[in-house]
Amino acid sequence: MINLEGIILAAGFSSRFNFEDGSFQKFLLPLKKSIILNYVIAAIFSAGIRKINIIVDEKVDKSQIINSCFSFGKEFKINYDQLKLNLIENKFPERENGFSLFLGINAVSSENFVLSMADHIFSENIYSILIKNYRNEDILLATDPMKIDGIYDLEDCTKVKGNSSHINEIGKQILNYNRLDMGVFIMKTTPVRRIAKKVEKGKAKFGVSEIVLSAIDQKLEVSYFDLENTIWVDVDNDNEYEKVKKNFEQSSNFNPFNLDNCGS
Repeated sequence: MINLEGIILAAGFSSRFNFEDGSFQKFLLPLKKSIILNYVIAAIFSAGIRKINIIVDEKVDKSQIINSCFSFGKEFKINYDQLKLNLIENKFPERENGFSLFLGINAVSSENFVLSMADHIFSENIYSILIKNYRNEDILLATDPMKIDGIYDLEDCTKVKGNSSHINEIGKQILNYNRLDMGVFIMKTTPVRRIAKKVEKGKAKFGVSEIVLSAIDQKLEVSYFDLENTIWVDVDNDNEYEKVKKNFEQSSNFNPFNLDNCGS
């Protein structure tokens, strides 16, 4: 297996939820016996990654996140003895998730890393699948080719135009797209760190997509891998949250992170 660390982006404002407490984040929302973030951590750990860098807002209680994660491990009998959580504070979340990625890359020491959003739920462990299908690309993105009806919010999704496994265009506003960005990547640390540093110097606000577009412009190998049978949701608002809860509670088979196989 390639040497990988993880980065989870969790420093957004969660502005589409009506939280009374400004420090509350959507990844802390309850999901069955725990919170959304703990299922993301468990999935990444299950994929063989032992160091996970989590980018959080400075208002978030970091000790709460760490304690919750390890309590979750005990609940589901996951051996987290080798798990290292590194919480990185983003004091400027208004600079958007590209800036969070920039901060996260600076903490990575492995040659490659897995990047995930903190609020995406999947019907299978796509981290493991993407790792198994990684072929040394500079960037590999998990994509939905839209061959089955999803429960995601199409209007809010980041769109991808790709051909023969290569990404030509990515963004929320592109019209001629043929797949969707599922929010999970494998990236090479050195070239993406260099690109992120350059983008960060030139923009006050920037998203992950802008880093990917810059990589395409610089002729890096930027590819996609389709997951045709994966149901997924970006928990971006109350409606999407209700969809996740409904699917998660109603079906014993809807076990997005295969918790039975999350051991060491």
